[in-house]
Amino acid sequence: MVNLRTATLSAGLCLLAACKPQASNEAKAPPGTQSQEVRAQEVPTSYVSEHAFEKGSSFYNSLRALEIDSATILKIVESAKKVFPLQEIGAGTRYSISWSNEAKTDPISIELRIAADSSLLIERNNDSDLEWTATKNVLPVSIQRKTFIGVVDSSLWESADLVGMDPNLITSLTEVFAWQVDFTRQVRRGDRWRLTVEQKIVNDQVIGWGNILAAEYDNGSQSFTGVRFPQIGPNASYYASNGNSLKQLFIKSPLKFGRVTSGFSKGRFHPVLKIMRPHNGVDYGAPVGTPIMTIGAGTIVEVGPHGGSGNMIKIQHNGTYATAYLHMSRFAPGLRKGSKVEQGQVIGYVGTTGLSTGPHLHFAFYENGVYVDPLGRKFPSADPIAKNALPGFLKEASNVLRTLPDWNVAQHVESNGERTN
Repeated sequence: MVNLRTATLSAGLCLLAACKPQASNEAKAPPGTQSQEVRAQEVPTSYVSEHAFEKGSSFYNSLRALEIDSATILKIVESAKKVFPLQEIGAGTRYSISWSNEAKTDPISIELRIAADSSLLIERNNDSDLEWTATKNVLPVSIQRKTFIGVVDSSLWESADLVGMDPNLITSLTEVFAWQVDFTRQVRRGDRWRLTVEQKIVNDQVIGWGNILAAEYDNGSQSFTGVRFPQIGPNASYYASNGNSLKQLFIKSPLKFGRVTSGFSKGRFHPVLKIMRPHNGVDYGAPVGTPIMTIGAGTIVEVGPHGGSGNMIKIQHNGTYATAYLHMSRFAPGLRKGSKVEQGQVIGYVGTTGLSTGPHLHFAFYENGVYVDPLGRKFPSADPIAKNALPGFLKEASNVLRTLPDWNVAQHVESNGERTN
């Protein structure tokens, strides 16, 4: 097979290849024939063209616009099927074509950047027929550490934007401290945060983010520290600097972002029924469609329409605790009575079904079958770092916490105790 990747890279014009995988070894050419490796390297750089798929265009139409004949396109599509379905290519996907002549009438390879860390190379096997071969090339990803620090002024999300941080990392930060801070109601102006995170790079281009390695959240009265340990592997979790687990039996809130619109009360005027009655739960205001998470692992004991409660799910967590989630617009797919759910799993979406004046989640918490106020309650933590692993953790924690930026660079907002939503 002609090694056209080598030709493109040696010319220095491969559009997609910020990647530089080494060329595969070619078998020695039979006596009397020209080496395929040498022949490939002799393809002039002027025979390479660069393109991007336009919105609304198909792979077929894009290549036809370059006057590549239908039979060739169909062969290319067929060769790629088992590696990457070309119909999944999105608008803006960049690709390069190597041609056998400067007039660019005879394609011999196409390379597409199908993901941030991979490309698809489709090569013609030889010069005499229409047989093509597709290969997916995984590009080497390097990891470096990046730090950010911010202070809340109007919102947690804005504090990330102000320092040039991807706001999606704020979601990751809230997941680290989901057991310590209720980010739907406890974020205040003047809160400050800092973190060290993995940054993924392919050939000097940032392609995304990895794990938060260390973070701190300070709301004035309390400061929380989280260290990922071990830093890699499926068993990684977050711990305080002394090795205690940050995980607890329940996370603080069933919504990542929202606001408490009505608290637990033994007597509240019902806005629909117009009577005084207990409000045995907490209402979270949020737009329709906002994901709802179960605050703990358990088994679904009720799911479906439930009168004034609207679409409801009730989960039994253990012999003591249960929770219920009311007024959902819809349930997450595949859930039924008896389904097992994990802590933090999305079980449905905010709605306004049943006796509801607007989109919100009514969240109820039961202890031994009795309604109780979930806000401010303390629950047992998960196991701390094992004693035999504690010295290694303390050493690693000390090292990674030193990478956090100094608090002094984030003092541009003065706390006045105001809550932000």
